[in-house]
Amino acid sequence: MSALRARAALAAAAVLALLALPAAPALAADDPDDVIPLTVTVPPRDGAGDGDGGAATLTDAELRWAVNTEAGSGNYVGCNFLMAGTPGTDGDTGGSRVWDDGDAGLYHGRAGNVRVLRTVGTGAAATQRQATFGTRCTGPTGEKVTLSTTSGAEVVMTGGRGTRDADGSVEIRWTGSFTVVFYGGMTYWWAGDPVLRLDADGDGTLTATAGGYAADREDVTRWGRLPATRVTLATFDGEKLTGSKGGFLQPAYCGVRVDAGDSAPQVRQDPAGSCWGSFPQNLVDFQQRTGQASYWYSSGHRDAAKPPAVVGVSFDAAQSIGSTPPVSGVGTGGGANTPGGADQPGGGTSGTADAAGTTGGAAGPGAATRGGPGGGLGAAGLATPRSPGAATLAAAPLTAFPAVQAATLGGGATPLVPDLLRTADGAGTDRLAVATTGLLLAASGAVVGFRRRWLVLPFRP
Repeated sequence: MSALRARAALAAAAVLALLALPAAPALAADDPDDVIPLTVTVPPRDGAGDGDGGAATLTDAELRWAVNTEAGSGNYVGCNFLMAGTPGTDGDTGGSRVWDDGDAGLYHGRAGNVRVLRTVGTGAAATQRQATFGTRCTGPTGEKVTLSTTSGAEVVMTGGRGTRDADGSVEIRWTGSFTVVFYGGMTYWWAGDPVLRLDADGDGTLTATAGGYAADREDVTRWGRLPATRVTLATFDGEKLTGSKGGFLQPAYCGVRVDAGDSAPQVRQDPAGSCWGSFPQNLVDFQQRTGQASYWYSSGHRDAAKPPAVVGVSFDAAQSIGSTPPVSGVGTGGGANTPGGADQPGGGTSGTADAAGTTGGAAGPGAATRGGPGGGLGAAGLATPRSPGAATLAAAPLTAFPAVQAATLGGGATPLVPDLLRTADGAGTDRLAVATTGLLLAASGAVVGFRRRWLVLPFRP
């Protein structure tokens, strides 16, 4: 009886497999080899397209960048924030001071082709809205950002013009600027007219013309305009834009050494949930004059908040690939936001760190990619680029709001592939493809079995 049931179960499974294949290949009765050709295509993991798309002239490319987690977090006098353009009408706020309610005219949520978008809401309901002076220091649920939370804001620049060659090399130029404001306005700098260059191997740079004002925490009367300086915002090593619509690029940081000059020395020890490293040397050199130098490399204070955010590039702004994936988070203490700490405006090593001194915290659209050199899955299952040479990073403890998935502009908020199929190593799509292949092979075997009479239905003699 049990054998009969087993045969019945096998036959039923075979019938179901056949029903699942409405277009199963026909098997010719005179085919001696009983060969059934099968073709399985594994979808690309980058989520941005299905191939390099070949050579093209670009006229409206989009650039998205949250700079780093620190650029959207709180501090002891208020918050750090991003804005479009330069402050006010000419970039000069009159001195090193915290902006108050009477300074709303200094802030721009949009300037020409540049906008600052912030995450609003959480989970599947999360979306993006243009930042305002009133919302520049608020998180996704409307709360004021703290040392352990971040606003989720990112710079979005459109109108990029350039070329994409058949070998994968890219050169794109954008017109416009954005400003990074720290300590509520006490120190800031801007980056204008960025240029992205990548060669066929995915090596390249994101450069811009930097400007701002010299500030000093020891002498707040020091205030002088800095000359325009071409700097490297990010370098890339093997970060290719392989999608037909664009992709995400992980800037180099982990393990990058820097000469800190007269500022706090570089600390070459991984903080919890992140890694030690630095932004490009010439950017750090420029920040020596703004008083922000130690914000741009690991100095032993809030280092988990310093690594650069992933850069998102869309070849056509009308088909944006959406927000950059949220990754590692901000620190929960340390001298960066403590009066007298080494990471205050002006750099230097005077003062002591907050006794808490812990790192880690909420994930936002900045910092280093988790998962180390191989990368992992970011927002909406998009594969975050690898960070060559970076040590594998442990997951930071979530002490504030969890990472939110900003909705792709012009697209639905519900992922096309259920989260059930996603895994940290990006194996979800492969597992689906393998399972489908197994079903096809089982069904094909059943067809051959019935035709060869290796398998018979239980109710036949």
